[in-house]
Amino acid sequence: MLKRRFVPCVFDEVENVEDYQPGGFHPMRIGDKFDNGRYRILHKLGNGGSSTIWLARDEHSSESGVGKLVTIKALRADASKINSPELVVPTLMPSSESFDFYRKVEDNFAVNGPNGTHMFIVYAFAGPSVRAISKSPENRRLRADLARKIAAQASSALQRIHHAGFIHGDFTTSNFLFRLTDDVHKWSDDEVYFQLESPETDAVQMLNGQPIGPQVPSEVTEAIDSFIFFENDLLQESIVVVDFGQSYAASEPPKDYKPRTMINYMSPETRFEGRVGPESDVWTLGCAIFEIRAGFPLFDPFFPSDAVILTKIVGTLGRLPDPWWNVFKNRHLFEEDGRPKTNGIAVTPSIRELLQSIGTRDEILDSDGGSMFEQTETRIDGTEVDLLVDLLEKMLRYRPEDRIGVDEVVNHSWFKV
Repeated sequence: MLKRRFVPCVFDEVENVEDYQPGGFHPMRIGDKFDNGRYRILHKLGNGGSSTIWLARDEHSSESGVGKLVTIKALRADASKINSPELVVPTLMPSSESFDFYRKVEDNFAVNGPNGTHMFIVYAFAGPSVRAISKSPENRRLRADLARKIAAQASSALQRIHHAGFIHGDFTTSNFLFRLTDDVHKWSDDEVYFQLESPETDAVQMLNGQPIGPQVPSEVTEAIDSFIFFENDLLQESIVVVDFGQSYAASEPPKDYKPRTMINYMSPETRFEGRVGPESDVWTLGCAIFEIRAGFPLFDPFFPSDAVILTKIVGTLGRLPDPWWNVFKNRHLFEEDGRPKTNGIAVTPSIRELLQSIGTRDEILDSDGGSMFEQTETRIDGTEVDLLVDLLEKMLRYRPEDRIGVDEVVNHSWFKV
């Protein structure tokens, strides 16, 4: 393990400052300009393991007298590739005026910095991810009709991806972003900071008291609170699918493919064999549909280790098939038929029991959080539970060849409740 160099940041939702090193993140601050001054950084939208994501203004465009607001994804140097599928795959997807559920690249350019050469990718400005809802400590969830609508859009998007001959590879709620209302795209800088609050920063300091080097920004910026968008009704009831960085043509799977899906979304064949295909996309979509409707992950990653997640999966879905069962490290907690031992772990609720529990343990909140959310203590009726259980159990079968395909998902009766 590398020795820690920096004083820990006061913010929880920021990138790891230790990753500002050769091959890592590019040091950035509010007000920085890129691509010969074209893009000016206004605020921080988020970060991931391979990138930081920023709100910027395109000074070379003009909408209502001001430059267009855009999202810039600044990739780590060691994740920057000229032929990245994130750049290539969206351009090969079929376009249609009646179907626009995936976000395309608007621009890209390279930035040379102290940590290497970084690919910057420019997209239209979009809102927070669906996953942001399940990360809320207040246990909110979308209205029932809206949850089915968003799940239907995600399913249709995956259907188009598969029909076009591609595997997405990371089809999770982190990569479903809400669209913004039209007025947001017309904001001035002052309106951005009034509506989304001014950026909060924390100075970067070395543990040894020495000055920081050029590889590190002088301060890190906290991302915008996702719930501002919901509370102020700044979002449309529509999503776009993003992040094709793990995508590939189904006819030409890469030989050195390394799956990077979140462990609580990872299909059994991906977890045990490193295989990713249309069936594993269906598995991740099943996990996403549950999360969209329930407001929390199906296989809750509260203790995010592979062993804990897999134990939850077995507790919910039953015994793994051979040979996976024999390499499952925690099988001693279960009987050979997959039932939890009474002196082992607490019984994990089934999908049906989890859905039936929704609304029974809601917090009473001071505000409704915006028009997109369901009223607290609202239960799912029995008819919808039956249909959703039927859909999810068909999508989350262990063996990939036993799962339904995305065409059958799209046409399932649950979406029509």
